[in-house]
Amino acid sequence: MFCPKCRQEYRSGFFECADCRVPLVDRLSEPEERETDDDDLGALIQTSLESPVAITLVESLLQEAGIPFFVVNQNVTSRQEGGNFLGWWSVRVPRRREAEAREMLASVEKMR
Repeated sequence: MFCPKCRQEYRSGFFECADCRVPLVDRLSEPEERETDDDDLGALIQTSLESPVAITLVESLLQEAGIPFFVVNQNVTSRQEGGNFLGWWSVRVPRRREAEAREMLASVEKMR
């Protein structure tokens, strides 16, 4: 017997998980495979955004769309060391979501 929630195994005679308080099952389903594409933040998008308000808006849009992202060069020193003297905002997203992210960024850039 197994708990479908925490996947703990129980001896026969038990009917409910002591921790999760859910009914036990005879066998567990296969765990869902995690999308490894989202782990690959290989697409670098450099924008002309400088405004903290615009950057916050883009971050919110990416989060709402469920697009994982990583902001590059968040502080002035790292931007200068990377050769980004104008202070533009750059972000990394998964390659498979790049087009969608670029579309969002472009819509915010047009609002300026």
